[in-house]
Amino acid sequence: VMLVESIEAFVNKDIDKAKEVIAKDDVVDDLFVTVKKELIDMIHEDVDYGAQAADLLMVAKYMERIGDHATNISEWVIFSITGSHDEK
Repeated sequence: VMLVESIEAFVNKDIDKAKEVIAKDDVVDDLFVTVKKELIDMIHEDVDYGAQAADLLMVAKYMERIGDHATNISEWVIFSITGSHDEK
């Protein structure tokens, strides 16, 4: 959803939508941390789940990175309209 919304913000030059995407980045980051902790707990319970947990951690990290890329697109949308790149 974030990626689609960031592209929509770019196409429509929509600062408000870009800001909404940026605000969601912290939620995605928090979800990644939660998944990582749960996978570590899963490995502690049974080491046989190690390979599966590693695969799931990679998927979770890739999803978190997609959120980061959507945030970057949204930040560039705002910059392209305002000429300003405010720090978070």
